[in-house]
Amino acid sequence: MFKTLLKSRFAALGASLTQRSKKRNSNGTKVLLIILFAFLGVYFVAAFGMMFFGFSAVLYPRGDGWQVFALASLIASALCMFGSIFTTKTQIFESGDNELLLSMPIPPRYIFFSRMAILLLVNYGLEALVMLPAMIAYGIAGRYSVLGFLFAILTFILIPMLTLALSSLIGWVISIIASKMRNKTIVTTILFVVFFAFYFYFVMNMGAFFGNMEDEASLDFSGLKNTYIFYWIGDAIANANALSFLFFALAAIIPSAITFYILNRSFVKIVTTKRSAAKIKYKERKEKQNSVYVALTKKEINRFFTSSAYIMNAGTGNIMMIILAVVASFNRESLMMAVSGLSSELSVDVSKYVPVVIAFFGIFMSSMNFITAPSISLENKNLWILQSSPVRPYTILNAKISADIIICTPLTVISIIILCIALGTPFVPSLLSILVTVSMVVFGGYFGMFMGLKFPKFDWQNENVAVKQGFAVFGAMFGGMLWSIILIVASVFLSMISPYLAFAAIIVVNAVICLLFNAYFKNGAEKEFRLLKQ
Repeated sequence: MFKTLLKSRFAALGASLTQRSKKRNSNGTKVLLIILFAFLGVYFVAAFGMMFFGFSAVLYPRGDGWQVFALASLIASALCMFGSIFTTKTQIFESGDNELLLSMPIPPRYIFFSRMAILLLVNYGLEALVMLPAMIAYGIAGRYSVLGFLFAILTFILIPMLTLALSSLIGWVISIIASKMRNKTIVTTILFVVFFAFYFYFVMNMGAFFGNMEDEASLDFSGLKNTYIFYWIGDAIANANALSFLFFALAAIIPSAITFYILNRSFVKIVTTKRSAAKIKYKERKEKQNSVYVALTKKEINRFFTSSAYIMNAGTGNIMMIILAVVASFNRESLMMAVSGLSSELSVDVSKYVPVVIAFFGIFMSSMNFITAPSISLENKNLWILQSSPVRPYTILNAKISADIIICTPLTVISIIILCIALGTPFVPSLLSILVTVSMVVFGGYFGMFMGLKFPKFDWQNENVAVKQGFAVFGAMFGGMLWSIILIVASVFLSMISPYLAFAAIIVVNAVICLLFNAYFKNGAEKEFRLLKQ
């Protein structure tokens, strides 16, 4: 029974990454996704490989090879935690098919461990992006002992188990807290923002945490000794220290075993308990009558803000943009000194190009939002209501695009204003930077809607699948990022003539493309929307 359930989980995972819908499947889509995943995998492996090779070449001759694996295991653990902490919450404790599976003659432990196996597999994939390049780079630049290589393999096996146990425990706590609040998305979203804020603070202050990172000759991550568990990993692999590996193994196995045991024993109670929620005090009031377009737009906005998965995945660009803007404002003096130093070094007034850089930042971060891409897929079983309603599909699609623009524009404008104030940018260039970024927001709304209409995904049981997987989401996100890079590269050359010319070119090009999309939605997409099937 467990083997059958595990096979179905793997089949669902594969289908969720390649299928467009229950009715339609495109071999071309599968090929494109395989190429995309392969490209991303090779890119990250190569990037981490070069980084750790450089570190190993410096640290190994000094006898500090343990620092390479301490750092690699820290990065791998953080990546695994980030990749599973919120997914665990929805896949284990809030999955839509929990009650259906529990009503069948299937032992609950099979359900629990089959889901944990899939999450563990994902963690191994994420860990491999970091640890494998580090292990290979160290082997090229230095030398393994037999025992150290064995410890490296065992460490690779144990790290995802520990991170999955911790993320499962945290996901359970988040689920309990969220269930007692009026708006469940608040807790998850706040924790997501706090995580990102901590991450960027950590990155900008790595020297304070680890040691000297100014140049290769004085490279030093000795501060990782204070983390104990990561120091044990490094010491075990680089120095073949069996005692350090024993400490790490105990620190990984015991908490993982206890956590999995408790969650397995409590799985049925956890997923079936109807926890009390915050009481809502209803007040009688008159409801203002709205037009169909306004009502549909409000529906899309409410749909976005009542789903933590939707916010954290489709709205990542907004969240990261405001965090980075705030972080930059607190480091204003360092940024201004960097601009002055660069101006002196190049004998050019770099400050006049600061608005262009701010605009580039806004363009790239805005491209990471794809709210409209999964909006049709999220309709799922309610799609027929929209299709059978006496409302033009053009109105429905435009309402979804308007909701995207309304959601993204305020945070985008605020972020650019913060950066312009922090860097002392004049009013006119600041205004143009805002307009350029907003033009990218509008482009993202139209492009995401186009991808969502062409590649809908209705075969999901959990909304996480709709907002994280499928060609519409990947195409909108990476296509938008690719377009932003093209705009940035082209604008670099135009800004050499005049920054204003670069601003004008971006705004005009995005406007023309959006008008073409709008014409398509008005004239050619109505029949296509009517023919969509679940």
